[in-house]
Amino acid sequence: MKKILLLCLATTFLMSCKNAEPKYFSSSPEIDEVKALIKDYNAGDWTAWLSHYADAAKLHHNTLEDATPAEVLEGLKGLLAATSGYGFTDKDIFYEMVIDDKNEKWVNFWGTWEGTLAANNQKLIIPVHLTLQFADGKIVEEHAYYNLSEYMAAMQNIEAAKMAEEEDVLN
Repeated sequence: MKKILLLCLATTFLMSCKNAEPKYFSSSPEIDEVKALIKDYNAGDWTAWLSHYADAAKLHHNTLEDATPAEVLEGLKGLLAATSGYGFTDKDIFYEMVIDDKNEKWVNFWGTWEGTLAANNQKLIIPVHLTLQFADGKIVEEHAYYNLSEYMAAMQNIEAAKMAEEEDVLN
């Protein structure tokens, strides 16, 4: 009886020690979806870009406030209107998918955005981090972090130069 009990305990122990599934992935359908999202962003294909998001997706770009994909799109278009070219570089771009303790799928993206301002040909380089949650193959939540201070300072300098030029014309 003792041997049977020990055998049952040993079997139970060995079965409970089976390998857990990995929680970090360097390739997945969700990562492929983020790669397509970045490709559509770089191409300015906004219809395709929007198609990656679920209808009720919540986006947070440098804020904790919820925004819809359409609202973020309008903000991005506003920022990009001042550029003559923009996009994420192919260098130093990283993707990983994580399945968290709640069994939620998140894709992390790290990349470098480069853009050129149309008014003065100033080149901007901005590191970007995105974390995107997926459900049923669509992005349902997105957190984006990037520092726009260099962009804002450049836009202020362009505006100040325009005002100074207009003042010179008037005088």
